[in-house]
Amino acid sequence: MSISSDNKSQMHNGHRRRISKKCKHMGFEFLEEHEQLEKILFAVIPRGNTNEIAHRLIDRFGSIYGVLSAEADNLEEVGGVGKRTAEFLSDLLPLFGVVERLVMKEKGIVALDTEDKIGEYVKTLFYDKSVENLYMVCLNSGNQVIRFDKISEGIHTSTDISVHKIVRTAVSAEASGVILAHNHPGGTLEPSFQDCVLTREIDAALNVIGVKLKAHIIVAGGRWNAISGI
Repeated sequence: MSISSDNKSQMHNGHRRRISKKCKHMGFEFLEEHEQLEKILFAVIPRGNTNEIAHRLIDRFGSIYGVLSAEADNLEEVGGVGKRTAEFLSDLLPLFGVVERLVMKEKGIVALDTEDKIGEYVKTLFYDKSVENLYMVCLNSGNQVIRFDKISEGIHTSTDISVHKIVRTAVSAEASGVILAHNHPGGTLEPSFQDCVLTREIDAALNVIGVKLKAHIIVAGGRWNAISGI
């Protein structure tokens, strides 16, 4: 015997209420992983079977992190995921970085004047990055952030670093100091020989215009490491 669309809607609504009640009673962090993803999907899919969609997404991408770090086009390949839902999910990891930077500001961390503060700040730029990216953070004379820019984006393991672009950006921002940060998608925090060579080249080029390279940070697996010798 088939189930009518009205009955299906009632079943899904009842399931949503149970998930919401469980979340309120236990806390989001204690939900099963597919239930956590369902709860997220409630915000963008007002009706329908989010349980099946959540399972399909996790089966495809392996985990919530895999889902949230996937490209929107790949998310749309999963049944039940439309363009709006895909864009919503792909925006969440960058949003976490934004929130973390705001939390740092609320805690009074406005000057990136130590290596630890620098590392924790730039780490937030890479939550959704599955390929190598290079970011540049421009600082004023008080080591406060003026702006940050993505300098380049690579393919899987490498990125094309333009020394001239870095110098132009520093001049445009009227920066007193600069922080460079790039990620290693493979997971290693150790700088490559090329990383060290380019760091010295960039440091020398910035010195010509009177700008200090404060640090060059490598980010991998939620951790960071500073390239020494600057």
